[in-house]
Amino acid sequence: MTLFSVPNITSCGIGGAIAEAVLHDIRVNSLGLEGFPQVTVLRPDKHSFEIKLQFDGHSQSFTLSNDEANSAVKKMKAKKGYDPDIFDRIQEALAALEHTVVNSR
Repeated sequence: MTLFSVPNITSCGIGGAIAEAVLHDIRVNSLGLEGFPQVTVLRPDKHSFEIKLQFDGHSQSFTLSNDEANSAVKKMKAKKGYDPDIFDRIQEALAALEHTVVNSR
């Protein structure tokens, strides 16, 4: 676990918030992967987080601002489900990852 300079945000918290949205997408749309993607949280600069979804040697990334990451973690911790403000980016990255993995076989 990495504690970031943004108050009360850890890599585990952000990863959990992303995983919550991935689970919601799987419930609604299914998933063409034979498992759950790995979620990696990177810190390219002090203003944002890079989120990488990885599966079977392939990956897709997107960026969250500090405020977006903080909001997503707060909603997850409060048991309010996934954060709809970031869901579209997660869903797009997940669909692109699925497409890449399926077409590489």
